[in-house]
Amino acid sequence: MSSDLDLAIKAAKKAGNHIRKQFGKEQYIFKKGENDYVTKTDKEAEEIILYTLNKTGYSVLGEETGENIKQSPKKWIIDPIDGTINYIKGVPFFAISIALMNSNELMLGVVYDPIAKECYWAEKNTGSFLNGKRINVSKKKSFEGVVALMTHGRSPQCQQEYLKATSKLMLECRMPVFNQGSTALMLALIARGSYDAFLCCGDALYDYAGGLIIAKEAGAKISDWHGKEWDNSNNYVLVANNELSEIISAGIADIQ
Repeated sequence: MSSDLDLAIKAAKKAGNHIRKQFGKEQYIFKKGENDYVTKTDKEAEEIILYTLNKTGYSVLGEETGENIKQSPKKWIIDPIDGTINYIKGVPFFAISIALMNSNELMLGVVYDPIAKECYWAEKNTGSFLNGKRINVSKKKSFEGVVALMTHGRSPQCQQEYLKATSKLMLECRMPVFNQGSTALMLALIARGSYDAFLCCGDALYDYAGGLIIAKEAGAKISDWHGKEWDNSNNYVLVANNELSEIISAGIADIQ
């Protein structure tokens, strides 16, 4: 485990301790946009993470604090509570997400569920782990028995394409599709093989960066909806094992 990964895990757990103590209490809630909210706890958790990570001298992209560019080509990508609506509503399905990018390449990711105290992490070319135990993606190779997870951004276009893809997968491919409200934690569940495929359109990089490398190192193919190799300029993402990824991308080929 590199010093950067060790530091990211420590930062996530420190923030997680604070979030866990505040969960279920009355929240100070601020509206950022249409159906887009942030709590005082979100901001406090990001401050805790930044305090720990700033010693590296890397650039930062945080959901709440924005972008802080430094000379280093490395950048921390931080979402202090991915699944804020769930957090506000008292639903225990949310996570802290931290990723490190070197230029445009994901180097490591940490997703921490503070309620279950489950810490997922991965580093490039080293595999993926849940509380120290190696995890792997589902091995499903057909639509039979497959369950997909899916989420979308807030733009009308993303919502329309989400509905088209969901309808196609459910009606034509007979595939159950769920949106559980936390992109990072859904990707972690893909990495551990609890679900079989993940799709998103229009989410922000901080929503999925940490979960993407964890899923990839657990054996997932990361592509856009057409099966082309993903890069961080494309927020249409499909995550599944190689065989399943191909048949899903074929199934939604006429969308987007």
